[in-house]
Amino acid sequence: MGSLFIKNFRRDTILIKEHFINAVIYTHRNPIHHGYRDNYDEWPYSSYFGIVNSEENGTESQKLIKIFGGIDLFVQLNRDSKKSISTTLFEIP
Repeated sequence: MGSLFIKNFRRDTILIKEHFINAVIYTHRNPIHHGYRDNYDEWPYSSYFGIVNSEENGTESQKLIKIFGGIDLFVQLNRDSKKSISTTLFEIP
């Protein structure tokens, strides 16, 4: 047993925009969900701060912001998900 013998994650192909948005927000929300930090921009290992501040951080920030519909909506959706930490924003069929 354990991660040495059993893979502790799985990969899913993301084909639906809402699924992608949920995955990005889920990733940013993890440090808050697990109690490491209270706010998104307090976790130094997240891409959230770099995306919001348009810093070059290894992600394709401009494409990501475009998918979300703009920086304001990106920030708002992340804040909304913090209010209901156990749910996803969009139902995926």
